[in-house]
Amino acid sequence: MLKLAALFGDNAVLQRDRAVPVWGWCAPFRRVRATLGDGSAETRSGADGKFLLRFPPMPSAVRLTLQVTELESGETATAQNIALGEVWLASGQSNMEFKVSSLADGGAELRRRADAGELDAVRMLTVPRNALLTPARDVDAAWQTASAATVDDWSAVALFFAKKLADELAVPVGVLASSWGGTIAEAWTSGETLARNPDIARAYSEYLLRTGSTEYWDSLSPEELEIPMRNFETALFTHLPPEPENSGFSAGWAESAYDDSNWDRTALPAQWKEFDLNTNGTVWFRRKVEIPAEWAGRELILTLGAVDKHDITYFDGVEVGRTGSGYDTSCWDVCRVYRIPSELVRPGLRVIAVRDYSFAYDGGLTGPASGMKLAPADAEREKISIAGEWSYKIETDLGPAFPHLSGMGLCCPNSFSILFDNMIRPLVPAALRGVIWYQGESNAIRFHQYERLMRDLIADWRFHFAQGDIPFLQVLLAGYRTAMDYDPNSEWAPIREAQSRAAAATGNLVASAVDAGDAADIHPKDKQTVGERLAAAALMQAYGGKEEGSGPVFRSQTRSGDALLLSFDHAAGGLIAPDGRPHGFWIAGNDRVFKPAEAVIAGVKVAVSSPQVPEPVAVRYGWSDNPRSADLRNSAGLPALPFRTDKFDDGENE
Repeated sequence: MLKLAALFGDNAVLQRDRAVPVWGWCAPFRRVRATLGDGSAETRSGADGKFLLRFPPMPSAVRLTLQVTELESGETATAQNIALGEVWLASGQSNMEFKVSSLADGGAELRRRADAGELDAVRMLTVPRNALLTPARDVDAAWQTASAATVDDWSAVALFFAKKLADELAVPVGVLASSWGGTIAEAWTSGETLARNPDIARAYSEYLLRTGSTEYWDSLSPEELEIPMRNFETALFTHLPPEPENSGFSAGWAESAYDDSNWDRTALPAQWKEFDLNTNGTVWFRRKVEIPAEWAGRELILTLGAVDKHDITYFDGVEVGRTGSGYDTSCWDVCRVYRIPSELVRPGLRVIAVRDYSFAYDGGLTGPASGMKLAPADAEREKISIAGEWSYKIETDLGPAFPHLSGMGLCCPNSFSILFDNMIRPLVPAALRGVIWYQGESNAIRFHQYERLMRDLIADWRFHFAQGDIPFLQVLLAGYRTAMDYDPNSEWAPIREAQSRAAAATGNLVASAVDAGDAADIHPKDKQTVGERLAAAALMQAYGGKEEGSGPVFRSQTRSGDALLLSFDHAAGGLIAPDGRPHGFWIAGNDRVFKPAEAVIAGVKVAVSSPQVPEPVAVRYGWSDNPRSADLRNSAGLPALPFRTDKFDDGENE
């Protein structure tokens, strides 16, 4: 009956130099004694059989044995090859979950390094996806050492992060990887904390009442009720048919000349269910666009906004992009950005056609409307909106799949607190050095709420792990969508600002991935830069390292004639730019109209001005989804964090 929690199995890494909680289960009210190297601990199990031991702080060590004995019965549980080193929790959505096997080389280099023994100091435990309505007490997972057979499925960001720490600190580094693509911050926050957030409290209370009602549980089919009893991904898709053949393309539905006058019409963006398509399968959407004569022969950027689930997209009958296949869940409601080659671009009436495939819950082109546009690649401001009326036709009707699981509730990973309860709470109160966090894409359309959400989440996890203000290092979202110098309607610039503000308010550093993105891929493959920048932040914040761990962070501005003089933190050693003059700055006066600015570095400050703005009051830097020219750095080579000095969007000015 004696059982240790999964965190304390063979090959585990436990936190050095800090009291180490170890827990498990046995018969109620039994004395339990444990040894780990030279350390020992003893306790008594509670009425539910759970016991929690605490070893005193111990230095780094390897090849230890953990032995736990229930004294009355003599039953023993043993774990071998235990290491004492550094333990970090890596969490977030798909860019943290992004596997080594998805890197540009398919993970070949890291597999080679693992086989050569270069990754021996790194170990990882990956928490499986789970979304039940009852909090989990343990996770079905095991620690893994690095080998060519294991690293493919590891978080790439977490591995690069841990490898850098292990090299710098010369100790084993263990990562608890707990992520789920496409998830919102509210799912990773405990209910106790959500109930105190005025933006969420009412909806959270209503959610609890709905999922606790007899009507809700009576509505679930036997297949839906079966899902939590097995592997989540396997069970979810067991009853689903294979992806249908693309018969619409054969029928000419992608062609501009095709007559779709008898198709239905709907306004996009929208989910299928918003126009009474309560089904799954494939639906084609078509929209005519008038291509101006001056666009002829120019490459275009087509931004569809988010698509729920998979798509194949055509321009004038030619495929220009596709995302997703099979039962892939990583691209649900992810924005699509496709390039239309210049040779396809002719003036006149052309057609964009999208084949949207959904195998569970719902489908649709879900926007937002501001993110649905067509523009020349070299002149984004000439954009044409493609939101509004589209024609649509069902290609294949597969019927509803798990219709009652389409909203928050059982097995929906974006339910309030569900991932905290299933994928974080079972890890509490493990001894950690800190947390690395890569998330925010799924909260971008509600960026006004995100700073509060992240401040709450950070305080929440610090409270539950009960080790003080442990570092919580966020990744500023990578550049994505069309590269632009400035975009006043950007969604990702304000979400980055919210990340930065939450970090400052909670005493944390961030690692910028803004310059490590990919305009056409929300999952950029440069995870080494991200992981190593997180490690640089950790070395400075968690370990007191002397090397700079952050890019320049805007601190304050002062007026100097017709220029604004900006001061920065984390500018030790001076500021630099490739040609000595940084780019990506925009400046405005009291009219709040931002103009391109000239910037000059003056030691650890930057002077920003424009002849078009003789009396400046505000500056913005790197303010777009994918800042094209922002290139300010510090002497450590770390990029400046995007920022604004105004509060114009909030109805005021600083």
